[in-house]
Amino acid sequence: MKLKDLVSPRKTGGRTITSRDLLDEYQAKDLSRRQLLLGALGAAALAGCGSNASPSNPPTTTDSGTDASTDASADVPTDTTPARTAHLVGMGQHEDHIMAAEAALAQTHDFDFVRPGQRVYLKVNTNSGDVFPYSTSPDMIRWVVEKVRERGGEVFIGDRSFFGDRSTARNFQNNGIAGVADELSVPLMVFGDMAAGDSAANSVDWMELPDTEETLGARSAIWTGSMRIPVPVAQADHVISLSVAKTHFIATFTMSMKNMIGIINPVDRSRTANLGSHSTTADRLYRQVAFMNKTGPALSLVVLDAWNALISGGPTPTDRPPAAPSSWSGGVTAEPHCVIISRDRLAADMTGVALLKTLAPSYERIMSTTVWENRQVTRARDAGLGINDRALYDLAGPTVASLDMIRQLVLA
Repeated sequence: MKLKDLVSPRKTGGRTITSRDLLDEYQAKDLSRRQLLLGALGAAALAGCGSNASPSNPPTTTDSGTDASTDASADVPTDTTPARTAHLVGMGQHEDHIMAAEAALAQTHDFDFVRPGQRVYLKVNTNSGDVFPYSTSPDMIRWVVEKVRERGGEVFIGDRSFFGDRSTARNFQNNGIAGVADELSVPLMVFGDMAAGDSAANSVDWMELPDTEETLGARSAIWTGSMRIPVPVAQADHVISLSVAKTHFIATFTMSMKNMIGIINPVDRSRTANLGSHSTTADRLYRQVAFMNKTGPALSLVVLDAWNALISGGPTPTDRPPAAPSSWSGGVTAEPHCVIISRDRLAADMTGVALLKTLAPSYERIMSTTVWENRQVTRARDAGLGINDRALYDLAGPTVASLDMIRQLVLA
């Protein structure tokens, strides 16, 4: 099936596809993407993580027992220039938005996982129609699309806003994502459902995620009913998260992990026992996010855009932090001019949390714990979404003035 067949608007849709062939295809591609993360973690172990080296942490291996520090997807010709050191997390800082991204990319793994003809899904943040940093920046979309196309990949973008929002398409227009998609001739999808208010022309077919996971147990313990993702996402060769750095009035922060909520069917999300109440009681929200990230698609790359960042409130401008002073009147943004890139969504988010902790006011929930003990982080770590040992944290960013402070905050 070609990309255009997956993303073209149609009059029918919204079905749940139960094909064994589809599930097998999803699992095979997901395993391939997970090998990218294993390779990144193995490389971090071999690098010794600078001053945080630990001889007790051997290189990560694949299920077959081979050394995962060698990225089998690279296929680098023997006559090429030796590859640069690829750190687990790259961070860049620059007054120019794209130069900040290039500086981060120079310190970590590149887009070399993309092969000609492969389908690459860009998971943007379109929780609302508010412009960057509340939604993904059109500038960052343009940069990533160019990188993927240089490798011969085919790109599509898709998302679904907060389940109670009746017009994701309007949000795409307001936050500038529709404009850049049109400019670059990139297919743009609304992951809608008639029952949630989107038109049939914007609906997609869905695939049910596994209802149990080895490390997390049965989904029914924390989620009611189905947890479905769009078939085009399930069939993508690669998934790249174009997340933004924001505080969150309930979850403490929203970055690449919480960004994945946007691919879950809005009817599934809207059930009161699921995200209808957004409850953190007994870590329910954090366990839900961990489950959908673990059973959902593995990420080939995270581009966490903190060139501008939300440091108080969120995820929208009017969401008030519980402990905010009476003078608080709306979201507070800052301009750290940083971009964070990694194949490890957990390591990327931890770096983003550390950055926000250098900027956020003391009343923000993100300030109440260390990065390592943040409940969204601990649940993700328990689920095996990324690094699980401080000795594996490997951050590089010679252009970032506060790099040492950020590293210390992650490792505290």
